[in-house]
Amino acid sequence: MKKITHAIGILLCIAFFNTTNAQVVTSAADDGSDGTLRQEIIDTPSGGTITFGVTVLNVTLNSELVINKSLTIQGSTVLNTTIDADSNGRVFNVTTGSLTLNNLNLINGVDDDGGAMYVTNATVTINDCEITDNIANGTSGSGGGIFVDTGGKIIVADSEISNNQANRAGGGIEDNSGAGVGVELLNVLMNNNNAGVSPATAAPGNGGAIHITGAGSIDINSCSFDQNIAASEGGALWNGSGTMTVDDTTVNNNTASGDSADNGGGGIYNLSGTVTILNGSEITNNTADGTSGSGGGILNDVGATLNISDSEISGNSASRAGGGIEDNSGSGSIVTLSNLDLLNNTTGSMPGNGGGLHVTGAGIVMITGGNVNGNTAALEGGGLWNGSGSMTVDGTTINNNTASGGNANEGGGGLFNAGGTLTVTNATINGNIADGASGSGGGILNDMGILTVSNTTLNGNSSMRAGGGIEDNSVAGNTLTLDSVDFILNTTGGSPGNGGGLHITGPGNSMITGGSAVDNIADAEGGGLWNGTGNMTIDGMLIEGNTASGNDPDHGGGGVFNNGGNINFINNVMVIDNLATGTSGSGGGLLSIAGSINITDAEFTGNSANRAGGAIEFIDGTVLIDNTLFSTNDVNGVAGTAAPGNGGAIHITGATSIAITSSAFLANEAANEGGALWNQANSDMSVATTTIDGNSALGNGGGGIFNNGGMLNVEASTIANNTATTAVGGGIYNDTGMMEIMRSTIAMNTAATDGGGVYNDDMMSINAVTIAMNTANAGGGIHANTSLEIKNTIVADNTAVTAFDVNGTFLSNGYNLIGDDDMSIFPTTQSTDMIDVDAMLGTLSDNGGDMQTIPLMAGSPAIDAGDSADTFNDQRNYMLDGTRDIGAYEFGGVVSAENSSMEIVSTVYPNPSNGIINIDINENIVGEIKLRVVNISGRLILEREINISQNQLNLNQYANGLYLLSVQTNNSVNTFKLVLE
Repeated sequence: MKKITHAIGILLCIAFFNTTNAQVVTSAADDGSDGTLRQEIIDTPSGGTITFGVTVLNVTLNSELVINKSLTIQGSTVLNTTIDADSNGRVFNVTTGSLTLNNLNLINGVDDDGGAMYVTNATVTINDCEITDNIANGTSGSGGGIFVDTGGKIIVADSEISNNQANRAGGGIEDNSGAGVGVELLNVLMNNNNAGVSPATAAPGNGGAIHITGAGSIDINSCSFDQNIAASEGGALWNGSGTMTVDDTTVNNNTASGDSADNGGGGIYNLSGTVTILNGSEITNNTADGTSGSGGGILNDVGATLNISDSEISGNSASRAGGGIEDNSGSGSIVTLSNLDLLNNTTGSMPGNGGGLHVTGAGIVMITGGNVNGNTAALEGGGLWNGSGSMTVDGTTINNNTASGGNANEGGGGLFNAGGTLTVTNATINGNIADGASGSGGGILNDMGILTVSNTTLNGNSSMRAGGGIEDNSVAGNTLTLDSVDFILNTTGGSPGNGGGLHITGPGNSMITGGSAVDNIADAEGGGLWNGTGNMTIDGMLIEGNTASGNDPDHGGGGVFNNGGNINFINNVMVIDNLATGTSGSGGGLLSIAGSINITDAEFTGNSANRAGGAIEFIDGTVLIDNTLFSTNDVNGVAGTAAPGNGGAIHITGATSIAITSSAFLANEAANEGGALWNQANSDMSVATTTIDGNSALGNGGGGIFNNGGMLNVEASTIANNTATTAVGGGIYNDTGMMEIMRSTIAMNTAATDGGGVYNDDMMSINAVTIAMNTANAGGGIHANTSLEIKNTIVADNTAVTAFDVNGTFLSNGYNLIGDDDMSIFPTTQSTDMIDVDAMLGTLSDNGGDMQTIPLMAGSPAIDAGDSADTFNDQRNYMLDGTRDIGAYEFGGVVSAENSSMEIVSTVYPNPSNGIINIDINENIVGEIKLRVVNISGRLILEREINISQNQLNLNQYANGLYLLSVQTNNSVNTFKLVLE
């Protein structure tokens, strides 16, 4: 009994203690009587707690409740207690102290500002509450749910603020508290709040859920914003000049309807402050649907800073620009995007730029990692659009975006650069599309800006007009820089369809280092690369398996097309297995219609065209080729149907000056003429220190070389094992034009009819050449339909049915050896000629020098039987050992010491030149300095002494072409290749 009495006493004490520290609302009325909420607020001391009796579930107010001290108001934890303002004013006006609200529903508040709550110079903590259906109905009413004024602060957790409405700003919350953090939200749901959209009155209507005026800051963590609307800006969130942090938060399906270009921000609007979004936040399905509304997900305005990391922005849309993000911050601010996924955002037709991201003006954007996938733009920049500022993209995947602009300078399915500086590195750019009628740049469109791309792959992108991978709409003076960039399986369609991998419009320059262009396709020209009128350098690149399908004779360039600019191929460029498949497509590897082409240390293998130039077609311009391999190129059906199939490796159509040195043409094939080389009227071709071996022409002949009216010089070269399978000229066919052959070997070639080694039908001169072991029906060595001038030459050991070595008409300048003149054709007017004499030749083999030659055997009658006045070196560049031998090989010759380690000449410029050449001599040189100029035929055209320092040489009187310029002192010689154009 004593124990029971003691327990009851304890309970009574507890009850007494609780009632003295907490006030209990026992009445749902609002008449000011005892037990009403209004009276309990008055009666409860500062720091006290107000609770509700179990029967008080709803309190309906006649006017606002003023809180001017620190209180806690605790609603029912089973089912929240509702405080209904019944449109008689707001619920709470908090003027001082700290107020904590737990488990309450605040509804139906109406006031000028702060429909449910107005907070000034106080802190309000809100837990497990719902603030719904409240209105700020003042003309400029703000904060439909809560208005936080000067000195105020709210902390909201595990609560919902929904279906509130304001005319001016902040359908859910308006913060005007000033600098510092005025709002903290944790696990808060904010849905269907409205700023300025009917039935509200737009004034202007910003921040459908939250609006931050001025320098206030807000922290948002693990929250959700859904279906909020704003008449102008910030469908969900609107930040002023302070700091907004959005952490692990979803902003979904919100709308901002402002019509101006700087209105919008369907999800978030940032006026001039700093917005940071991080930790898995999702900005999804928001809309900026005004006439020119921008930033479906986010609008970052002038002077603002935006930082986003490890988050997703997807499914958003805007009418004008920036389906995902619109940045209008300008040059003074930076947008930083790290590991951001920009997915499936869209921008409409006003004009419709930047499906994922649009940067207006001179903004600075830095993008690291992340994905930009599936975005669409009605005009430009399906994925990303950069203005006049700077955008850096590093380690980002940019896939399957679309831009649908119909003009030639519109498109950029993946990225668009509008005059700014765009740098892309370590990126993957795949499957993007520019599908407008003349849309360009499936992967990237650089519109008069500066573009640098490195360590990046562009795969499977497409465009309608040009630049399946990249379109550079260039401006003079700008340089496109590509370093270790791979263009793979990109395509460009039929309007007209140029540059499957890369297309450069206009005079811009480009520098391409490493990387590859593989399996790209162009409907017309330049399957891999297409250059405009600027300077392109291709350094160490692989260009393989590309196709150009244009049908006209000036269409093609399966690998590369040059539209009048200048292209330099250097450092082991590989041009392999490219096709010009059009009916009259030309230039399987390269088609150049004008301009200048320099090719050094390259390889053209397995390329094919239907009309002409299995490897290269030149129409007009200047060409230098050095130390380059041409093998198994074809104009005989690999690309389709030969039409007619001329120039298995190289074909010249127009007026071109071409110099080929130290190169090799192996196993190339032409259906008609010129198994390796085909030269045209009005063109000047020189071939020096080059091997032409194993090529074939299946039609009119010229298994190695065919000359169709141009000037063609062959110097110090070997032409061997070539075949004219049905016609004449197994090695060389000079159909029309002027041809000179000097210090060369023509051996083991075959013609089905006449001229196993050489067939001449116009003007030809031969000096110091060995023509041996060739085969034909007639004229096994040479068949000359017109008079052929010959000197210092061996024609021997050839095979034919008749006229074993020579057939036709010859003009001998003496010092020739004809092995077997069975038809007694060769003139006998020169006493220095030897006819029907065994030349005692070895076999075609490596005898020193850069190519195979046929040596003289000991005791050969050709030894020391040449013209002693001709003192030039032999084919191998060996110096004479006494009197010149007949033929290309000097028995007992010694290696030339033409180039020593002493540098005599500092500079020779310009080169190529129009005739005026400047020569700078090293100031340390002493003694006599002699200058010599020799033409491609080996003739000395100029010799004189020059002085130390600068000298000027005028060669205007000489024809365009390749010359050798040597500068000699008593113990050194420097030799230069010089091109006149």
